[in-house]
Amino acid sequence: MKYLLLILLPLNLFSQSPYPQDYFRKPLDIPIVLSGTFAELRSNHFHSGLDIKTQRKVGLKVYAAAEGYVSRIKISHYGYGKAIYITHPNGYTSVYAHLQKFSERLENYIKNCQYDKESYQVEVFPASDELPIQTNEVIAFSGNTGGSGGPHLHFEIRDNQERPLNPMLFGIEAKDTKPPFVSAVYAYPKDDISYINGKNERVPLRLIPKQQGTYEVEEIKAKGTIGFGVVTYDQQDNAPNYNGVSQIQSFYNGNKSIDVDFKRFSFSETKHINRYIDYELFK
Repeated sequence: MKYLLLILLPLNLFSQSPYPQDYFRKPLDIPIVLSGTFAELRSNHFHSGLDIKTQRKVGLKVYAAAEGYVSRIKISHYGYGKAIYITHPNGYTSVYAHLQKFSERLENYIKNCQYDKESYQVEVFPASDELPIQTNEVIAFSGNTGGSGGPHLHFEIRDNQERPLNPMLFGIEAKDTKPPFVSAVYAYPKDDISYINGKNERVPLRLIPKQQGTYEVEEIKAKGTIGFGVVTYDQQDNAPNYNGVSQIQSFYNGNKSIDVDFKRFSFSETKHINRYIDYELFK
């Protein structure tokens, strides 16, 4: 008998993180409750930050996560809507998106840029000495602009190569005591000469719940080389949203065979999402 074990890890297992834990503060003065998690599967990309609920309101104060300077401001009818990028002395950049409006100082700055360009939609890159920012400074107010589906703050931390990292690596936490759950498991034949229960096609497997957070699946008969796909979600304590998991590991007869760990990715890699998922099933 051969066994495949899948381990799904929740969002808050970053106690051994090598990233600075006390450098960045949370960008809102309310408990962090998420409607979207880092690297969550979207229609054509991995999600590059945290979507923080704003209690169904707009206009909450948004704070700079750390000192630095405004390195980019973008206003668009689409995408991030109104967004601010702050570059920090440690090389990271924090991003705040879907904003309702900026602080008075930043609002005056960007309005002058809009008048100069004679356009509502603008993108500017201020010099490092133009718009210095202090830790805890109110830089904006939360909103629902751009491609937002409801009031929230999209928050990112990027490295000096513009690669998004999971903000939870830096100690920004959402209460999460629930284990991830599995809603479906599928077996896949790798090629035309491999079969599962006599079929050369994707086969759904019956899930058997065991102890909390663990499952078994029905026994199958396989010939050739096969693989498995899992449909899984994670939920935080204070939200009903079905969010993505941060890490998936698989073990074959006790030996680790796959370790998918979403700590960081580049925007050039996000296009590979359709290699990671079963596109026909996910769409």
